[in-house]
Amino acid sequence: MERRNAKRTTFKTVIAISMKTFETKRHIEIDENYQGINLTEFGFAADKHLDNDQIVDTFIRTKHFSYVSLRDCIKKEPDKGFLRRAFDIDKIKISDFKKTDKEGISKILTDFSNEPDWGDDRDDFAKLLDRYFEIYREIAYNEFYILSKDWFDKDDERLIEPESWCYTYYFLIISVDRNSKTLTLTEWTYD
Repeated sequence: MERRNAKRTTFKTVIAISMKTFETKRHIEIDENYQGINLTEFGFAADKHLDNDQIVDTFIRTKHFSYVSLRDCIKKEPDKGFLRRAFDIDKIKISDFKKTDKEGISKILTDFSNEPDWGDDRDDFAKLLDRYFEIYREIAYNEFYILSKDWFDKDDERLIEPESWCYTYYFLIISVDRNSKTLTLTEWTYD
């Protein structure tokens, strides 16, 4: 048992050492009334033997995820009480994300926009969706990881209170483009 744990620790250490850095390329905040997209692009350097699951899992444990990619208002006034992420990142695992491609992410978001319980705010979501697709129009191949608060029971320990209660919807979408060595984190919120 000790030997097995030593191998796991060594493997995690190799991943951490192999993933050299994340560098912020751009940060965009798009708001439509009480809905918004917070998109941050990072360049990354990773050894070829690391797969995208390992890159994303490493990323969500960094300050780039926990701080750098936060909305500007939260970074400027951290004590003001703005809503943050709906997930306890220490309890989220890569296996909690659904993994898909560009067509899959488009289908998930389009299906969500076509749900019957929208009111007048469906138009705001449609505007955000159009802007998001605009950003990804040129992309040939990305792998996408998506996480929605709606996939968890309200008492799940992976959700943070009060954020998970306050958001009408909350998505985290991470895309990885190995060709351009770009990782993009997009946080979709409606509060």
